[in-house]
Amino acid sequence: MKIDLHVHTAYSEDCWVPLEAVIEAVRKSQVDAIAVMDHDQIEGALRLAEMAPFPVIVGEEINTQRGEISGLFLREWIPPGLSLQETMARIREQDGLVYVPHPLARDVPTALRRRHLQAIIEQVDILEVFNARILRQADNVAAQEIARQRDIPMAAGSDAHFTREIGRAGVELEDFATPEEFVQNLRRGRIFGRPTPYLFSIATCGLWYVDKFGHLVRRAVTSVSRPLRT
Repeated sequence: MKIDLHVHTAYSEDCWVPLEAVIEAVRKSQVDAIAVMDHDQIEGALRLAEMAPFPVIVGEEINTQRGEISGLFLREWIPPGLSLQETMARIREQDGLVYVPHPLARDVPTALRRRHLQAIIEQVDILEVFNARILRQADNVAAQEIARQRDIPMAAGSDAHFTREIGRAGVELEDFATPEEFVQNLRRGRIFGRPTPYLFSIATCGLWYVDKFGHLVRRAVTSVSRPLRT
């Protein structure tokens, strides 16, 4: 099976793709399954796992005090803003897997930097070594080198925030029934993917700003539109 291990939905603040559109996009793609990693949210992944006619790994991309790490095979939400150690402990409490997305990526402000990655490397279950959105491919290569040196299972994902991105990257591996079997099969998997045009990342930044500051614009427009009192 082919699986895109890094997909966002409308439950991420910088993605407007509804769950129904994600399902349709997967059907049109060449992947058989996805892992949903919304930013600091799990509700969308849980709902999609119930709705989708294909396998969905429930994940969360969590912004810690030192950068982002993800949990896979989660059952409960993990809040952002915790330490790396506390975040990983909460992933483990759910029998989840610790997955590091886009490590070392210089164009991702929330990516784990080398010193923070090295500090937790022994506790990492999976390292994302190809992220289709990474601008500098040397960063993907650097992640791959670390995974090989440390014998860490390697993963890939599109980091999709738009439907056209879903399936651009992932891993082809044997079917699995448990997180443990998933990790074992990942070691024998084949990574596939192609870089996504940087325009998609720019558009995602625009959606983030609209989400963060759109209410201020709406408030300003509303105040200007009010009739003057006489």
